[in-house]
Amino acid sequence: MKRLHLDFVQARPWRLPAAARERQLFLGIAALTVLGAGLIAWQWLQIERQIEETSDAIAAVRGELLLRNPPRSAPLALSAQQIAATNDIVAQLNTPWPAVLDGFESVATSDVALLQIEPDHRRRVVRGLAEAKNHQRMLVYLARLGSASPFTGALVNKQEINDRDPNRPLRFLFEARLEDRSEFPVSPSGQGRGDE
Repeated sequence: MKRLHLDFVQARPWRLPAAARERQLFLGIAALTVLGAGLIAWQWLQIERQIEETSDAIAAVRGELLLRNPPRSAPLALSAQQIAATNDIVAQLNTPWPAVLDGFESVATSDVALLQIEPDHRRRVVRGLAEAKNHQRMLVYLARLGSASPFTGALVNKQEINDRDPNRPLRFLFEARLEDRSEFPVSPSGQGRGDE
């Protein structure tokens, strides 16, 4: 029989057999790896939580800043067609209606009936439709209209006799040229006659 060597005293690690030392070393490295991975995972979760809290705080501050200082709206970009249409509307609204109506009232007679007027701001004229008893009265009316303020002249575009009417009046289309806006007289309030 072979002799057994029993040693009940725990041997020092460096005195253990090589296989046992390798096993203990492997278990130590595995335990350290697991502990390191756990520590890294915990640190990662802490960083993610801090990032989330910071993002929420930034969003809250941005919301508060937007409430205090609303964003400026982008400048309105109009096309050339829209600009031209807007300018036409403004020019139409700037027609000196009080002066135009005063001019028509100053030459009104019972011999000529004014049926319609329409300003053409591009050409600086007022087109009109009227009826007169005869040619002579039409010409007198247009001469008086052309010399009345704010007009600088008036001329006939078209004329015809209205056969449907038993009096057979002369119906005529005319244009009265407007004087330059800067020439309108200034009222005591400091506004031009064409301003309202």
